[in-house]
Amino acid sequence: MSGHNIAPDIGEVIQLGQHRFTWTEDHIDRATLQKLQSEYDVLGNSALERLQETQLEIGQKDLFTTLRDNYASDDTLSAFWTETHTVPEWVDWAQIDRGQRFFYKHMAANFVGFALQGFMGENTTTGSTAEVLVRTGGFSTRVLLRRLLETFQWLLQVTKDIDGIKPGGEGHTATIRVRLLHASVRHRMMKLAASKNGYFDMQKHGVPINSADSMHSIATFGCNPIWLQLPRLGITPTSQEAEDYMALFRYVGYVIGTPHEPFSSAAKGKACMESIEMILYPTDKSKVLGHNFIECLRNIPPLNLSRPFIEAGTRVINGEDHGKLIGISKPGLLSYCQFYGLCFILRGMTLVQKFSPRFENYLVAVSILTAYIETSWADLSKAIQGLDLHHHRGESFSCFWTWGSQRLLHEVGTKTWIFHCWRKCDQSDGSKTSVH
Repeated sequence: MSGHNIAPDIGEVIQLGQHRFTWTEDHIDRATLQKLQSEYDVLGNSALERLQETQLEIGQKDLFTTLRDNYASDDTLSAFWTETHTVPEWVDWAQIDRGQRFFYKHMAANFVGFALQGFMGENTTTGSTAEVLVRTGGFSTRVLLRRLLETFQWLLQVTKDIDGIKPGGEGHTATIRVRLLHASVRHRMMKLAASKNGYFDMQKHGVPINSADSMHSIATFGCNPIWLQLPRLGITPTSQEAEDYMALFRYVGYVIGTPHEPFSSAAKGKACMESIEMILYPTDKSKVLGHNFIECLRNIPPLNLSRPFIEAGTRVINGEDHGKLIGISKPGLLSYCQFYGLCFILRGMTLVQKFSPRFENYLVAVSILTAYIETSWADLSKAIQGLDLHHHRGESFSCFWTWGSQRLLHEVGTKTWIFHCWRKCDQSDGSKTSVH
């Protein structure tokens, strides 16, 4: 977005695509963000190096298991474990629980926004992210699909229930795993950049997966739904919902090693999001990445959306100019009507929730149950993704039935999904969402 002022004045009104805002003291100037591009999670990298050394000694392959079993005997690992398992004083579990509930109140709309704005809008115009994807083999549709499913699964894990995000919970552990994965990719790319000239331009893109990139990721998950995604679907979250959702992802950012102070309030989080949006830039890989993302979204069952529908949604949420920027086709009127029809349904669901707490509780319960099913489907999809379904059909169905029976026995036998659904239903935070 090079056309924007590098250091806007306080009170200056800025038009950023379809989003209009006023520059405030909470916004972060370009110079500060560029400095953050040279900073990264040092403790995460140090812990990774110790874990890799330990793995060579004991033959353990899983990073988190190695960390869990050996942190008590190593100072670096102990520091990493203590940081990730210490709950900051500013954490309010009741507020984070409400933030999780907000996600499920608008689960369908959140996933539409996540796919069409988060992936098609953000990742395609984030030069550093695109370059990292290219150099880690993440450009092909098969690899992108796996990463999309993994991200989708992680999002469900951190929002599924309050115990899951607390230290030791499923979502908490998954977030630490992501932090170690980021450290592993960063460590490998930094070594290659130092030994192989031209491998990765750190002068232009900064350190791979740097602090600014990490802040952008948290903003994409915690801020964009509130101000860039749901409003464009006709849903306007309340100020309390914005604060609750921000609290959830501030804590996620803390665990994953991201500077979290910019997300200490909804106002600061919004300013951080807007500041980062101003420095996003496409690369020559953006069009290919956009095309491959569409192919990935088309292949996700059970929806199997058409290309014109995805293109129409992308242009509606991100703007027609963005569609031209990443080189996607302009679909026909019918596809736009279909997408606006979806928006109408999502608005209607929000309106009914506003006047019927019972319907809201029912919708939250169904959404949580769906999250369990979708998490299981993500596991299955990743498990059989490497199989050629035409030539290995018997092997694929055997995999399906073995996985299905085990998963069903686990879920039904423990009754975890019933407990979580009804626990969410019993909550009542009194907050409502408006529709325009």
